[in-house]
This record gives sequence, structure tokens and C-alpha cells, in this order.
Amino acid sequence: MPAGGAVTQRENGVLIGTVLDLADPESLGRVKLRLPQFEDQQTDWARVASPMAGKDRGFFFRPEVGDEVLVAFENGDPRCAYVLGALWSKVDTRPPDDGNDAQNNWRFIKSRSGHIVKLDDTKGAEKIEIIDKSGNNKIVIDSATSKIEITCTGDMDIKAGGALKIEATTVDIKATAAMTIKGQPVNIN
Repeated sequence: MPAGGAVTQRENGVLIGTVLDLADPESLGRVKLRLPQFEDQQTDWARVASPMAGKDRGFFFRPEVGDEVLVAFENGDPRCAYVLGALWSKVDTRPPDDGNDAQNNWRFIKSRSGHIVKLDDTKGAEKIEIIDKSGNNKIVIDSATSKIEITCTGDMDIKAGGALKIEATTVDIKATAAMTIKGQPVNIN
């Protein structure tokens, strides 16, 4: 335990803590916590539970500094804290969803800056969306219509180290300004 204000009494069960620090000196993804139940004492570096974790792989989502988290202690030892998950509250509200809690159709990840990965299981309107913070640049995979749509407000580059093939029953290429086609040679069949 760090000196001065460190948790020293045994604690069985779970507590609510607040994340203080993310700068783990060993780069193990651990966090330091403040525990209001112990007069705001802080923990040692606490490991963060994840749905999947292994060598050079896993699900890496650490809580942010200031987030409320649920904390447990190995065998009640305050030197061995684990973050079980993060908690929403009246202050730290969850991101908005489709407004239909009873149906529970949306699963999504929303980052601090507002980027979203959304899985929509609404019957007959199933889709997967990746949306940037502006909401203007996105990829939508629409299972209901079997359509994939990529929207971009700026330039878009598609690059391949090998061949790039586009195949469909019909292909429509349209430019509202100039169109340039380069190749050595350009074959039109």
C-alpha cells in the first residue's frame, strides 16, 4: 500500500469507488481508485475486469478518471482491488438509445468524444453502424435491406496492395465535376 491515506482495513464484499489515475507505471491497464467509504483513501493499482483478456488480445475498455466503478477485494485484502465494472448515475447518465427500454434493441459503444459503434436488433430493421463524432461520416450495414452504405463529407480513399475488383449486376459511376481514369493500359470492354 502507498504511504499516507492508503486503504489498510480488510473489506469483504463490493464498494463503489471513483477512478483517480490511469497512468499505470507498469502499463498493465490498471487504475488507482478513491474510496469514499474509507474517508477518500486511495487504493494501490487495481486491475480492471474485462469480458476477454489474454496475451496481446482482449477487450480493452478502461474507465475514465472520475468514473464511478464497482470494486471488490481479493480475500478482503485492500491491497488487491479489482474493478468489476463502471456505473451510471444521475450525474454520469448513460448515452441515449432508441427510447424503448422494454424492447432492449440497441447495443452500442460510445466513446468520450462521441464516436459510436451500434448494433440495432430492432425486428425487421436490423443494422450495424459505425458513426464518427460529427454524425456525418458513417458506415451502415443494413441487414433488413441487404445494403451497405458508406457516407463521408470529405475525401474518401480506397487503396489495395493488390487487385481491386468491383462486381455487380449493374454499376453506375457518376461525378458532379471532372472524372479522371488512369491506367497502363485502360481497357474498356
